[in-house]
Amino acid sequence: MEKVLDLNIFYEEFWTEELGTWYDDKFTIDVYVRTYDDTGAVYNTETGILIKCDKFETQVLAEQFPMHEYGVDFWIFADEVEIPTRRIAKILQEIDLDAPRENAARLTYRASGSRPATM
Repeated sequence: MEKVLDLNIFYEEFWTEELGTWYDDKFTIDVYVRTYDDTGAVYNTETGILIKCDKFETQVLAEQFPMHEYGVDFWIFADEVEIPTRRIAKILQEIDLDAPRENAARLTYRASGSRPATM
Protein backbone atom coordinates (compact mmCIF):
# COMPACT_ATOMS: atom_id res chain seq x y z
CA MET A 1 0.00 0.00 0.00
CA GLU A 2 1.40 3.39 -1.01
CA LYS A 3 0.41 6.72 0.57
CA VAL A 4 1.34 10.21 -0.64
CA LEU A 5 0.31 13.78 0.07
CA ASP A 6 -2.07 15.17 -2.54
CA LEU A 7 -2.56 18.94 -2.45
CA ASN A 8 -5.60 20.84 -3.67
CA ILE A 9 -4.22 24.35 -4.26
CA PHE A 10 -6.78 27.03 -4.97
CA TYR A 11 -7.80 30.65 -4.78
CA GLU A 12 -10.79 30.68 -2.45
CA GLU A 13 -14.01 31.69 -4.20
CA PHE A 14 -16.42 34.21 -2.68
CA TRP A 15 -19.86 35.32 -3.80
CA THR A 16 -22.41 37.92 -2.85
CA GLU A 17 -25.56 38.96 -4.60
CA GLU A 18 -24.27 42.52 -4.92
CA LEU A 19 -20.78 41.75 -6.25
CA GLY A 20 -21.14 38.33 -7.81
CA THR A 21 -18.10 36.02 -7.77
CA TRP A 22 -14.54 36.99 -6.88
CA TYR A 23 -11.42 35.15 -5.73
CA ASP A 24 -8.99 35.62 -2.88
CA ASP A 25 -5.59 36.95 -3.94
CA LYS A 26 -3.77 34.28 -1.87
CA PHE A 27 -3.68 30.52 -2.31
CA THR A 28 -5.18 28.03 0.13
CA ILE A 29 -3.77 24.49 0.27
CA ASP A 30 -6.20 21.72 1.24
CA VAL A 31 -4.15 18.65 2.21
CA TYR A 32 -5.28 15.09 1.40
CA VAL A 33 -3.64 11.69 1.73
CA ARG A 34 -3.90 9.62 -1.46
CA THR A 35 -3.77 5.87 -0.86
CA TYR A 36 -3.14 3.25 -3.52
CA ASP A 37 -4.18 -0.11 -2.10
CA ASP A 38 -3.04 -3.56 -3.17
CA THR A 39 -6.12 -4.09 -5.37
CA GLY A 40 -5.35 -0.98 -7.46
CA ALA A 41 -8.05 1.15 -5.85
CA VAL A 42 -7.26 4.80 -5.12
CA TYR A 43 -8.65 6.73 -2.15
CA ASN A 44 -8.26 10.39 -1.22
CA THR A 45 -8.73 11.10 2.49
CA GLU A 46 -9.12 14.67 3.69
CA THR A 47 -6.81 15.62 6.55
CA GLY A 48 -8.83 18.65 7.61
CA ILE A 49 -5.74 20.83 7.24
CA LEU A 50 -6.14 24.07 5.30
CA ILE A 51 -2.96 26.09 4.87
CA LYS A 52 -3.62 29.74 4.09
CA CYS A 53 -0.66 31.09 2.11
CA ASP A 54 0.70 34.57 2.56
CA LYS A 55 1.57 36.85 -0.38
CA PHE A 56 5.14 35.54 -0.69
CA GLU A 57 4.06 31.87 -0.58
CA THR A 58 1.34 32.58 -3.15
CA GLN A 59 3.82 34.32 -5.44
CA VAL A 60 6.26 31.36 -5.36
CA LEU A 61 3.45 28.88 -6.07
CA ALA A 62 1.90 31.09 -8.78
CA GLU A 63 5.24 31.18 -10.60
CA GLN A 64 5.25 27.36 -10.67
CA PHE A 65 1.57 27.05 -11.55
CA PRO A 66 0.43 30.05 -13.64
CA MET A 67 -3.31 30.70 -13.64
CA HIS A 68 -3.51 30.68 -17.45
CA GLU A 69 -2.26 27.05 -17.41
CA TYR A 70 -3.62 25.68 -14.12
CA GLY A 71 -6.69 27.81 -13.43
CA VAL A 72 -7.84 28.85 -9.96
CA ASP A 73 -8.14 25.33 -8.49
CA PHE A 74 -5.83 22.38 -9.20
CA TRP A 75 -4.37 19.19 -7.67
CA ILE A 76 -0.69 18.30 -7.41
CA PHE A 77 1.34 15.80 -5.39
CA ALA A 78 3.44 17.40 -2.64
CA ASP A 79 6.68 15.94 -4.04
CA GLU A 80 6.04 17.77 -7.35
CA VAL A 81 5.93 21.23 -5.73
CA GLU A 82 8.74 23.55 -4.73
CA ILE A 83 7.45 24.32 -1.23
CA PRO A 84 7.84 28.09 -0.80
CA THR A 85 8.59 28.34 2.94
CA ARG A 86 9.77 26.31 5.91
CA ARG A 87 6.39 26.97 7.58
CA ILE A 88 4.50 25.00 4.92
CA ALA A 89 7.22 22.36 4.63
CA LYS A 90 7.12 21.74 8.39
CA ILE A 91 3.33 21.34 8.40
CA LEU A 92 3.49 18.86 5.51
CA GLN A 93 6.38 16.92 7.09
CA GLU A 94 4.45 16.45 10.33
CA ILE A 95 1.41 14.85 8.68
CA ASP A 96 0.89 11.23 9.65
CA LEU A 97 0.00 9.43 6.42
CA ASP A 98 -1.40 6.49 8.38
CA ALA A 99 -3.91 8.61 10.34
CA PRO A 100 -4.98 11.38 7.94
CA ARG A 101 -8.13 12.45 9.77
CA GLU A 102 -6.31 12.89 13.10
CA ASN A 103 -3.77 15.39 11.75
CA ALA A 104 -5.90 18.55 12.02
CA ALA A 105 -6.51 18.08 15.72
CA ARG A 106 -2.86 17.23 16.37
CA LEU A 107 -1.49 20.19 14.40
CA THR A 108 -4.06 22.80 15.49
CA TYR A 109 -1.73 24.25 18.12
CA ARG A 110 -0.08 26.18 15.28
CA ALA A 111 -3.33 27.34 13.72
CA SER A 112 -4.17 30.88 12.84
CA GLY A 113 -7.32 32.38 11.40
CA SER A 114 -10.96 31.79 12.20
CA ARG A 115 -11.18 28.06 11.43
CA PRO A 116 -9.45 25.77 13.90
CA ALA A 117 -7.67 23.71 11.25
CA THR A 118 -6.54 26.67 9.14
CA MET A 119 -2.81 27.26 9.30
